[in-house]
Amino acid sequence: MSNDIKSILETALSEEKKAHQFYLNLALQMKDKGARLKFEIMSAIELKHYEFLQSWYQEKFQHMPVLPETTELKIVRPEIPAKTALFAEAIKIIMDTERRAYEFYRNACEVSTHASDREVFRTLANMELSHYEQFRTEYNYMTETTIRFASEDIPWMMEVY
Repeated sequence: MSNDIKSILETALSEEKKAHQFYLNLALQMKDKGARLKFEIMSAIELKHYEFLQSWYQEKFQHMPVLPETTELKIVRPEIPAKTALFAEAIKIIMDTERRAYEFYRNACEVSTHASDREVFRTLANMELSHYEQFRTEYNYMTETTIRFASEDIPWMMEVY
């Protein structure tokens, strides 16, 4: 990864824009309304990341970024799920994508020379890590064959005195 903050930001902007579109495309192919809504929300979150980075770039360099129009994903490179992919299959791909995004921002934090830049990249890395953890937990719930709680641990199963 280049240590040049401008290059890092331009790559991050490009990747966040593509992540937004990636989630939007996933939402469009999901038949289940809940799955579609989840991916629409993730698309909106990635768009917020893009808008934040764009604003930061403009503040830092006093001009709007000019990003080349390319569909090549340099960082996250998600596998594109088949049009018939199930929710669980899509989540496995998303987990890998979010993990790679986390690693990108963590590395950007490590190579940044200014404390304010490191703090922004650390925040973004933590956001991507939380996305990964959220989807990992959801995937585990979907694929586990055992019940996680005994009936006495479920609040609505407890007796009220």
